[in-house]
Amino acid sequence: MRILIVEDEPKTKEGLIKIINKFTEYEICGNASNGLEGIQLFKERKPDLIISDIQMPEMDGLTMLGELEKEGLPYYALILTGHSSFEYVRSALHLGVVDYILKPVDVESFISVLRDTEAKILTAKAEKINSAQLILSLMTCEPRKKESLIHQLTKLWRVTDKMEISLFLIKPDSLDQETQGEMINCIQEKINSLSVVNFYVIHLSLSEGILLSIIDTEKQNLLNKMFSTHILPYLKNVGCCHCSYTSITGLTGLVNAIADLKGLLSYAFVFGSDVVLEKQMVDKLKFSPISYPLDLENRIRKEIMNGDYEKALKTSNKFKELIMESQGKPELVREYTARFCSGVYNVAKEYNSQTEPLLIFHYFINNIIESKTKADLIMNYEKIIHTILDVTGEEMDVENLTVLKVINYIRDNYQKNITLSDAANLVGVTPEYLSKLFCQKINVNFVVFLRNFRISIAKRMILSGKYQMQEVADQVGFKDPKYFNKVFKSVCGISPSEYKKVI
Repeated sequence: MRILIVEDEPKTKEGLIKIINKFTEYEICGNASNGLEGIQLFKERKPDLIISDIQMPEMDGLTMLGELEKEGLPYYALILTGHSSFEYVRSALHLGVVDYILKPVDVESFISVLRDTEAKILTAKAEKINSAQLILSLMTCEPRKKESLIHQLTKLWRVTDKMEISLFLIKPDSLDQETQGEMINCIQEKINSLSVVNFYVIHLSLSEGILLSIIDTEKQNLLNKMFSTHILPYLKNVGCCHCSYTSITGLTGLVNAIADLKGLLSYAFVFGSDVVLEKQMVDKLKFSPISYPLDLENRIRKEIMNGDYEKALKTSNKFKELIMESQGKPELVREYTARFCSGVYNVAKEYNSQTEPLLIFHYFINNIIESKTKADLIMNYEKIIHTILDVTGEEMDVENLTVLKVINYIRDNYQKNITLSDAANLVGVTPEYLSKLFCQKINVNFVVFLRNFRISIAKRMILSGKYQMQEVADQVGFKDPKYFNKVFKSVCGISPSEYKKVI
């Protein structure tokens, strides 16, 4: 076990180091004198355990742990303090601290706590890894292997075939690893604070989301309401996400339950993202039949050809009322919206001399196809229509246009070695300014956007079945296949070959 010590008192720090070196086989991978140094060393050395004082100059121990939690960096910690007050201890345990030790340190009890802590860390890591691996294996394995995997998971979770298990699937919109890590920490913290026991938080993958299972609790019938009230609002503070809920008896139906949960998430389009989706809600839905309004498409095409953009805008609003605000099936609403926008774009491309804002059409249309909620769909639709029609006669916002130019550049050159500096030079700004601009307009920085764009292309190529992995890596800008595998797994949570099996 690798230990980081964060302590400002030299004698105490030296004493801890001597005890650990003399009586244990643990490695001290670093020591710091305050929380700021502790954060830096934690990121550099990645210790298994932090032993930290509470009161220190510049940044105290609890603030340090709080900052690590905000950044979505999981940790295990022991608090070392001369203060035995309950408030300090409660704050520490709230932050996920494993245990605490009072000064002056008693050698025997200190070593005992270290041993107990190591056992807890190993158990937690084993459960986390094995649960995720077993569930992902269940989702991809041959039918004859499922019984064995279910047996292993049943043993690991200590469940019987008569126990009721509540399942929540949380699907963050962001594929950023740090965001999803922060959501996992948030779920664990809130579940602990609600005194719920016997639960597991499993990160299936960046593309599949987070599975929360709560086993055989007396509060089973209240769990959905509890999640909606006490957990979902805090997740929303971390990032946009959609949640679904179901329950099963025993683990035999786990794979089907996860598939049902994934299917329920598509109905966020109807209900929005502020509710936990359940089968009962979906079963009550009644969709209205809708058909594609070809007459509106023909009308708006003529209006654009005649340069009558004000009428074209009114026609686009009629389409929004007729299709997007209807009670039609979500997949049809998205399909018809994408089709209508394509018609508008194609005629505008031919008759509108302001071609520059149209270059990024494919980025916008992809957003429409992937819109999770009706509000997202309408927002993306209006972006396209107002960009194409531009009835105000005003120039597009310079900052928006800068970002669009860079995205278009990425779309045309993602196979090449693109850098932030290259993109900044293209639009005549500094790399620092461009990075900040991306965060403001796209909600991710340049590097993350480029990475995610390349991986999205790679996923399509893999699913086509026409390419070897070496070809996929090379064609999306990765000359080193090993590095491509690493990046793909960091984004999707599974390797390219595993992704092909899952999908």
